[in-house]
Amino acid sequence: MELVSFASFLLAAICLTLAPGPDILFVLTKSIAAGTRAGICVAAGLVTGTFFHTALAAFGISFLIRQSEFAFASVKWLGVAYLVFLGISALRHRDAEPTAGSDAKSPPENSRELYFTGVLMAALNPKLIIFFLALFPQFIPENASRPTLQMLLLGFTFSVQALIIFSAVAAFAGRLSRILCRRPEVSKALNVLTALVLFGIATSVAFI
Repeated sequence: MELVSFASFLLAAICLTLAPGPDILFVLTKSIAAGTRAGICVAAGLVTGTFFHTALAAFGISFLIRQSEFAFASVKWLGVAYLVFLGISALRHRDAEPTAGSDAKSPPENSRELYFTGVLMAALNPKLIIFFLALFPQFIPENASRPTLQMLLLGFTFSVQALIIFSAVAAFAGRLSRILCRRPEVSKALNVLTALVLFGIATSVAFI
């Protein structure tokens, strides 16, 4: 792959990651509501799920899923159901005491749960199937000798830059959380906001 093509892809990836979207919005709201560590754990999960979609696209599985109405619909509605479940859980725990500022004391189990939440959110997002099938071929020549390897390289690059940006967003939002979550009513409102964001993402996925 030529250096110019790679640099163009990296620039496009950074712009797409910074653009307001469900992933960065969820990292932002989760970090404000629960602290920097929570946001970074979710971000790591989202990036892992994103690279999972890269592998599916590289080996042609995404194309097969996109061509199958049943398979694509299954992924879509599983994703919608999971997002609604997360939103309901956030509403049920809206009265929980603030956790911001106590990141260092967060139990490992919580970190794992947040990580796998991010993984499933990305893995069950059918928009990523469409997105990568449309994005990657633009930066890989038709006569490329190893298109699968090049696609995996682009996917890895996309994931790394996304993790860096999401982590920076989580760190910034985590600082805000230490101020905002000192008052229980603010923490409650943030939990409700998180639920609304999840419901909004579920709605956007449902209407693909």
